[in-house]
Amino acid sequence: MSLKAIAVQGLTLAPQGIVSGGTITISSVPSTKVKAEGHGVYSGTFQFSIVGANATGYDPGTVLSVAPGVISPTAMKVKVGGQPVIRVDDQAPAVAMTGTIGGTPTPFAEPFKITDAGQTKVAAQ
Repeated sequence: MSLKAIAVQGLTLAPQGIVSGGTITISSVPSTKVKAEGHGVYSGTFQFSIVGANATGYDPGTVLSVAPGVISPTAMKVKVGGQPVIRVDDQAPAVAMTGTIGGTPTPFAEPFKITDAGQTKVAAQ
């Protein structure tokens, strides 16, 4: 397993399919005790939601997550508070989403990935 940057408060989380824009809200709380480059480290299950997004073929601004998206950590050796840390490139392969097409609610799934850890100095395996 390769070393990858540990995700901290200020990370970048991005959709990897047809979704763009919108407001992503992270509901997970970073550590207040363990920090990298001055920002709290995320560990354990990472949860987020998105609202007001666009998606190819959907009415503008109508796309949102149905339930919180969940990213499971891939780190094997580094833990914070007994939980593996979240790293850059960790992902949720299929977040349940919905939006409207011509006013009709239409569900779909969208992958999301942490594309920038928010820091570059601390890595984990």
